[in-house]
Amino acid sequence: MGDAKRLKANELVTMLAELLNLDVNLLARVANVPKRNLETWLSGKKDNLRLQSVMSLLAILGFNLDDGIKLDDKRVHFWRVNDGLFSNSKSVYQSLSKLSKLMAGCMITKVVPAKKRLFSGAEYFMISGDNVRVVIIVNKGLFKKARINPDVIKGAVWRDDNEHHSITTNARLFASMAEKDLTTHEFDRIFQKIEETVTWADLSLIAREFGSTPQQISEWIMERFGEVAASDSDDRGGIDIDGGRLLTLVHRKTA
Repeated sequence: MGDAKRLKANELVTMLAELLNLDVNLLARVANVPKRNLETWLSGKKDNLRLQSVMSLLAILGFNLDDGIKLDDKRVHFWRVNDGLFSNSKSVYQSLSKLSKLMAGCMITKVVPAKKRLFSGAEYFMISGDNVRVVIIVNKGLFKKARINPDVIKGAVWRDDNEHHSITTNARLFASMAEKDLTTHEFDRIFQKIEETVTWADLSLIAREFGSTPQQISEWIMERFGEVAASDSDDRGGIDIDGGRLLTLVHRKTA
């Protein structure tokens, strides 16, 4: 049974800007809209932005607008949730629940480094599905538990059934994730637990041994991987936009 939830476009932009830690000043500059107009629009007091400006804002926040409104599959999305010691944890995660349709059918896992480290206050979760790649960084108080789970992200499931619902990765990839500098291929490698058998240092030594130059290797890479066949378009459960003002999200009620 469907429980239809309607979000105004300004509410969606507000939620995504918060998850991306973007303020109004930066949004106004990159979207090329007057700050005062943007503030009024975000508050819901006035519908004073052109549809093109709204679509520009959505693109900036990581949406692909070619066929409905879906997460851009050409990038890894990094969202941050701040659940400090005195935060209201229930409200902190509401935005993720409201955005659940974007991640319906995806799998969730916590990612930890292979070597244990001291408590840093941050925990890392991956959401992966059909062309969806999201890393959620949870900054939480010492005695709080991160609530990235199928109860919050409706329609998603755990990747693993182990006690902690977690996977490990090597120090290099974990550092790249913490620095928000993962390629889509690196994201998939972590999530699918594909171990690296050759490092970049190893490759450099092999190239020197056989007299290969960086240009030759780069040319081979471009010839081999430069042209990726476009996949057939399909419905990945994106958000439909209604007149540039209303966005519809459908959440399934859980038992």
